[in-house]
Amino acid sequence: MIAVLLLLLLEGPVQAPAAAEPAKVHALPRRPTIAEVQDAALARLVPLSRRQSRRWIRRSRAAAVLPSLRAEFDVDSDQGWKLDQEAGAADELSQDLGAGRSLRLQATWELDRLIFNADELRAARAAVDLERERERVLLEVTRLYFERLQLLLETEAAPASDPASLARALRLAEVEALLTAMTGLEFPREHASERPLKRQP
Repeated sequence: MIAVLLLLLLEGPVQAPAAAEPAKVHALPRRPTIAEVQDAALARLVPLSRRQSRRWIRRSRAAAVLPSLRAEFDVDSDQGWKLDQEAGAADELSQDLGAGRSLRLQATWELDRLIFNADELRAARAAVDLERERERVLLEVTRLYFERLQLLLETEAAPASDPASLARALRLAEVEALLTAMTGLEFPREHASERPLKRQP
């Protein structure tokens, strides 16, 4: 252990990696911007807005005021035969027909739901889940966006004979494919601040 430390001291101070030249930083693609990437990812992956989740909660409260309605319509039809037999009299056979219709409407209010409504809790939970998903998507696309810029800088700064250039190129292609899948945007590598972006379906 001491030998390793002495060897490091004899070699001199460790050189920090050179910072990227400002010209190379300015040559990075300016479109799409981070705001465009985040907006496109939210529109594609989390299409429900915060306004809609608040609307769910309001609707669940309003639903407790409305009654549950039930309607029934009955049609009754019966038919009977009656035979009268008396000694010394003719037998008499008579038919008895009966029919009836009824309509019943029932409205039921569950007034306890005005105080506590489980649907309101479910709507609030769905709103929390939606907000967590929004944060997850924003963090992921932001991380990928800046990883792409870092890979572009490293690719530009590294010599062509760098053995890590192939792995870097593959990772850059993977990051760009992930960003395109999450946003539907194209990610050109040339400096094109005015280049129109195409959104993929």
